[in-house]
Amino acid sequence: TETSAIVQYEDLLPTFIDVAGGKVPDVIDGKSLVDVFQGKTKTHHKYAYHVHNNVPEGPAYPIRSISDGRYRLIWNLTPEETYVEKHIEKAEWYLSWKAQDTDQAHKIMNRYKNRPEFELYDIKKDPFEMNNLADVKKYSKKKAELTMELQKWMKQQNDTGADKDWPRAPKNRQKKAANV
Repeated sequence: TETSAIVQYEDLLPTFIDVAGGKVPDVIDGKSLVDVFQGKTKTHHKYAYHVHNNVPEGPAYPIRSISDGRYRLIWNLTPEETYVEKHIEKAEWYLSWKAQDTDQAHKIMNRYKNRPEFELYDIKKDPFEMNNLADVKKYSKKKAELTMELQKWMKQQNDTGADKDWPRAPKNRQKKAANV
């Protein structure tokens, strides 16, 4: 069986409790997947949320994102920083692109290391997320919707943004996070 229901890891614990016959406490994030597994529903969540920091794999590079199953909005909270991930920097494909002195290789390396504040992708048409729609007027309502929902979720999670991801947040990070 295959489903396109939006689920998250946080749904596993409530599912285990439900399957075991227990009552899922209200304080637990997530909800049981039993109805999805039994084919009683084809939907589960309206959105999936994602958090990425990068420590200890590299310098802090906080990212928050949201997906509605069709579109994914990525919010790079410190786009002025360069993205570095120590494991990828040792990967064969990365080293081969880095060694090439071509426009294509430079474009790929720049795209990987220097990210815009917002990225928006139609993951049905563009599953490899190569065509950023964040600044395309046609998608401005979708970008606004997903940004608002992501900020609402961050507030609910007590996630003030970049300052949460820095061991000792510099003053400029605290100020930026306060604007969420």
